[in-house]
Parts: sequence; structure tokens; C-alpha cells
Amino acid sequence: MSWFAYVIAALNADVVREIAFADEYLRLARLLKRSSDPMMTHQIAVCAATALSNATALAAEMIALGAAPLPVAPAPRTHPATPKSSEQRLTEARSALAHYQRRLAMARQFGLQRLQEVFREIVSGKRKHLAHTQAAAAAAAKEAENRMNWERFDANCGSDE
Repeated sequence: MSWFAYVIAALNADVVREIAFADEYLRLARLLKRSSDPMMTHQIAVCAATALSNATALAAEMIALGAAPLPVAPAPRTHPATPKSSEQRLTEARSALAHYQRRLAMARQFGLQRLQEVFREIVSGKRKHLAHTQAAAAAAAKEAENRMNWERFDANCGSDE
């Protein structure tokens, strides 16, 4: 495979990846909307918009290189979206950041200046996403610890009667 074909295949895979992220975020936002957490719903919607923006920027670079993105079919939905654990989200955020750091290195290796800029922007966004995911995980862990402490307190108070 030529370096050009490799770059185009990588870009197309990343377009599909970002569209899948956006779809997942939109489904999660709809699920959270029902639980009436407007701040979290808003943040998830921002993540979806960022993923769509990333997909658009990557597709534009493919076109600038003389290729066209392959059509993307929506992922089949065999079951309703369920929220992932904080650990799963952290793992995915770290993985996405590492993935795009490798893509940035690839663009540098092939001397693709515009593509480097696109990947720098994506890496910056993935760093912000990771920081937000870490903060959300820490908040969720603290909330779980508080809930557990209250349950212990309630259990201890109930055992004195």
C-alpha cells in the first residue's frame, strides 16, 4: 500500500470513528435528557458537535488530498443506549487521545502540513475531553463515596434502635 493510500484509509477510518462518537454522544444526551440533568446533557451535546466537526475537518482534508470519503452507514441499533461507567469513558478518552497523537505523528512523517494542523486541533479537543472525563469520573466517585457513607450512617443509626 502506498503512503497516500495509507493516509486516505486512515482518514476515512477516522471520519467513521468520529461519526460513531457523535452518534453515541447524541444517544447518551437523549437518554440523560430523560433523567433531567441539563448540565450533563449540554456537555454531551457539545461532545457530539465536536465529533461531527472533527469528522467534517477530516473529510475536508481527504477532499483536499484528492480523495473522497466513503459513505458512512449509521451503526445498527440493536439495543437502547446505556451509559458507560466512568472507567470505560476514561479508557475511551485516553485511547482516543493516543490514537490522534499517533495520527499527528503520521501527518508529520509524511510532511502533510494542513493535516498536521487538523490533527493538532483534534488532539487539543481530545485533551480537553479527557480532562472533562477525569473531572466527571472524580465527581461520580465522590458522589458514590458520599452515598455509601450515608448508607452506612443510616444502617448504623437503624441498628441502635
